[in-house]
Amino acid sequence: MTASKTKQKRPAASDMVAVIIPKPYNIVGDTETVAAVNGHMYQIQYDKPVMVPRNVAEVIAQSKELQARIMELTDKGIMKPGKKAFAEL
Repeated sequence: MTASKTKQKRPAASDMVAVIIPKPYNIVGDTETVAAVNGHMYQIQYDKPVMVPRNVAEVIAQSKELQARIMELTDKGIMKPGKKAFAEL
């Protein structure tokens, strides 16, 4: 028996959106990051507009929101290295 592979279609141009991921201040040397959705990985350069499928852009937006929330909790002193994780409280 042979395994059949289904070809993945590329998203239509209307399903693509531009994203820009700013380079974090604490990253040295790296020029790109990786976003993965449903087993597909996208290598995205920092500080450059890149066209990605809409679902990848949503994941990137959610990641930015989560990072902002983590910074907020860190500033409040709720999350700090050495403190117990939320799941442990």
